[in-house]
Amino acid sequence: MSNLVQPADETMQAPRTFGTRLRRLRAERGLRQLDLVGDNISASYISLLETDRRVPTDRVVRHLSKRLGCTPEDLWLPDEKTARRPAAVELRMARAALAVGKVDEAEAWYRRVLAEHDGDTGISQEAEFGLARTAEQAGRHAQAAEGYRACLAAAEDSIYPHWLGATMGLVRSLAYGDDAESAVAAALLAKRQISEAGLDISDVAVEVRAILATVLCERGDYAGAEEPVVEALKIVPKIGDHQALTKTYWQAAAVAYKANQTGYAQEFASRITDVDAHDYSHTLGMLRAVYGSLLLRQSPPDLQKAREVLELAVTDLDASGAVGDAMRCRSDLMRALIMLDNYAEALTLADAILGDAATPPMERIRARLLRATAQCLLGDTEAALAACQASRAELEDQPHGSQTSQLWSLLGEAMTQVGDTEGAIHAYRCAINGLGVDLPPTLLSAPVRRPADRHTRRQARGDSR
Repeated sequence: MSNLVQPADETMQAPRTFGTRLRRLRAERGLRQLDLVGDNISASYISLLETDRRVPTDRVVRHLSKRLGCTPEDLWLPDEKTARRPAAVELRMARAALAVGKVDEAEAWYRRVLAEHDGDTGISQEAEFGLARTAEQAGRHAQAAEGYRACLAAAEDSIYPHWLGATMGLVRSLAYGDDAESAVAAALLAKRQISEAGLDISDVAVEVRAILATVLCERGDYAGAEEPVVEALKIVPKIGDHQALTKTYWQAAAVAYKANQTGYAQEFASRITDVDAHDYSHTLGMLRAVYGSLLLRQSPPDLQKAREVLELAVTDLDASGAVGDAMRCRSDLMRALIMLDNYAEALTLADAILGDAATPPMERIRARLLRATAQCLLGDTEAALAACQASRAELEDQPHGSQTSQLWSLLGEAMTQVGDTEGAIHAYRCAINGLGVDLPPTLLSAPVRRPADRHTRRQARGDSR
């Protein structure tokens, strides 16, 4: 008979950690991890709990005990309910992930903080602001706008520390989310509030004007866009001096603190430490892009100046990593090259845009249509027509909105250039419909005949004569 001590049956011993107890109780009841999920408690989080890589909050334990049909004490050991992991570490990891473009990882960190620190208002608000930022950076503009609106509701409390960040985030999300009317209203409100906060000479004063001008240009209101551009250009040289910019934020923070608006004071003061490290190439690039667009569309246009400004804007926007903005700016640069009769350069630029996998779908369509215009002007009408037809097929799959309407209008221009009048009329009808305008019966869309159909009809008319 062996003298070795046999290990005790694990099922006869109480598991020594929260994770093993949770796993045993779940297995005994024949439940899956998915059966335990709840509000901000995902299956992956359950997995982390079962491997003791997360410390649950009281709320999580109460939720799990209800799902398992046991008491919270059945899950906790008397000496196991230790202090939760400091939220500061996880929030810092989330911000770092967002800073290096790891959006999915940042979102996971923020959601983890929400789950582990439910009930702590300050920590939850930090995580919710972070989730709005991750949605914005991921291009989920409607979701980001909703998140920022929730943050601004919380900002009614004077201790909330992200009023300015949420305000600018909402303006950006509305502007890029194809809600021009709401974006203009939000930008005008933000512009006034920024002034009231004493930040007339600041980076955010430039940014809000650049966004406002961009949206107004997209709506075709070039005269209205001129004022914010001129104002922003006057501010830019003044914020180039970082010492002057830090002084602006310091004065605004001091005024807010004296008014017992501690959240504003905290946010403004925190921006002082960011000034030297902050790269304003995105804001300056947007401003130059709008200025170049205005130079193209003024009467008469200043084409050479527009080209120079737009080339600088592309450099700025590329440096900032703003892919969508950079591609939109390249489209205006293509337009300038075409107007300067530099068709070959325009084609080269179009090929670069279309060959870049990061180009957003709408900008890809815009580049193809401008390329078609250049091809037609170089005499390659057949290739231009094929590009127009491909663009039309893509546009028909896009949701209605002001940006889509602009592209339909651009398709109408290109169709006119290649001589497809009926195709152009159809495109212009779609542009108007996309803006929510009801057409009279005489302008309602009729079946569009393709060039081959028209050729057949001409032959038929010739045969009948």
